[in-house]
Amino acid sequence: MFTKSIIRKLTYFLFFLLSGLMLFSCSKEDEDTGGSTLIKQYGLTGQYRFQVIPTMMGTIPIATGTVDGTVSDEGNGVLRLRFNGFRANPMPFEMSVDASFTISETAKGLLVQNIEGKSFFDADPPAGGADPDVDPGFEIPEEALKKGLHSNGKSKLTGTIDKNPNGSGAMQYDLKLDPAVSLPVVVIIKSVQKLN
Repeated sequence: MFTKSIIRKLTYFLFFLLSGLMLFSCSKEDEDTGGSTLIKQYGLTGQYRFQVIPTMMGTIPIATGTVDGTVSDEGNGVLRLRFNGFRANPMPFEMSVDASFTISETAKGLLVQNIEGKSFFDADPPAGGADPDVDPGFEIPEEALKKGLHSNGKSKLTGTIDKNPNGSGAMQYDLKLDPAVSLPVVVIIKSVQKLN
């Protein structure tokens, strides 16, 4: 037969066990809200038209133009931004970006966090080679004009995804890419239209 002391200890034990399980399940739910759920909740994947602005040191625009690209859900709360063949005068290269990132929710919008080693920037000479007389505002090494510039996964993507900018109801990507190549360039990438 159980004594009152044993019943009381058993009751306390069960209370603490259930409290711990509830805290654990809440923290797992909060963790999930920071990734896969946000991607679905805000409809972040699809085809987009992006405005691309390569800038010198992040402040002086070198060129501007648009390119169509995709944002895909890679699973486990990871998004992947890709576009190819962007070029605008006076750029001597065709730019391609393949960047992976995660998101977390803040009061002002969604915060983009780069995944180390998973963001690529490639600037390849166009068919026929780069025009050596094009002046983007800084000197490009002769070797780069022939072989292009490649980050090999070392690029860094930062920025935000703004909720309902200007009352439009759509989410807007507002990103900066440090290409991690031997040029003083930061690439600004903004979504201007969701295509699907």
